[in-house]
Amino acid sequence: MKNNRQSILAIEEDVKTREFINQGLSTHGYTVYSALGASDGLKSFLTIKPEFVILSVSPLSQGCMTILRDICEADPQAQVITISSCTDDTYAMECIRHGAADYLKKPIRLKDLTQSIERINNRRRMLKIVSEPDVECVQTEDKILVFDNDIRNLPYILNQAVYNARKVCKDLNMLKTALGEILINAIEHGNLGITREEKAQAVAEDRYEDLLKEKMSDPRYAQRKVTLKVHMSGNELKYTVIDQGDGFDSRSIFESDSHLRMGSGLGLFIARNFFTSVIYQGKGNQVVLVYRAPAEPRVEDSDARNAR
Repeated sequence: MKNNRQSILAIEEDVKTREFINQGLSTHGYTVYSALGASDGLKSFLTIKPEFVILSVSPLSQGCMTILRDICEADPQAQVITISSCTDDTYAMECIRHGAADYLKKPIRLKDLTQSIERINNRRRMLKIVSEPDVECVQTEDKILVFDNDIRNLPYILNQAVYNARKVCKDLNMLKTALGEILINAIEHGNLGITREEKAQAVAEDRYEDLLKEKMSDPRYAQRKVTLKVHMSGNELKYTVIDQGDGFDSRSIFESDSHLRMGSGLGLFIARNFFTSVIYQGKGNQVVLVYRAPAEPRVEDSDARNAR
């Protein structure tokens, strides 16, 4: 399998092992860099930013586990293959728990290394396929998401809501931001009954998290849900957000100062300006958001232009 010159950093104190890794993987088309050990391993990693790290570890050296943790904290996507003379499976599991993608026992064979790299590449490719849907195969979409008032779960809800939205909207980050502000509003001001004044005061006093916990544990609000209906068809996305709150004067939220902090006036101002239409219905606890893809610019053929 072609590796497209993937880069590898080998962190190994033993000269012979380091040379074996360098020469062997170089012959397989990899670009290999070396670090003499844990002392300069992290610095080399941050400088080179390789796609793979081969890290020699030992239970007799705490520095090895430290460098493993440091690399994985510096880059959560780092692919670290640990190699060791230790045959204890417990130590192998400790390396995996601290972020290693694989654990190989010495003496290392070149075949072991190339197969490990290939396994990791295959795993990453499969995850990419799962996380990046082929939106061209989806013509229409209708789904309903029902969730509670824990705002920490919103990133996962938003991922579900926009999973196929790229077919219509190219700016998914802005779509998530705009939709997210409406969902936060449905939870905070709708289901939990938090007034704008309450929120502003709690934020000013740095106790907003406590206010949220207090409201979520209140029996009057604890069982309330938000319903998000998702519809995609043609060049249009439609999101309907329904909360179980008592409702409010929806006109007032768009009459606020747009320079307020994100999560209040500014966030809703962004939503109104991003979506093609934002319509509050009933008593204010249902809002319909519509986004229509902008029309493609008309391209005239050369014959038409020349005829003018």
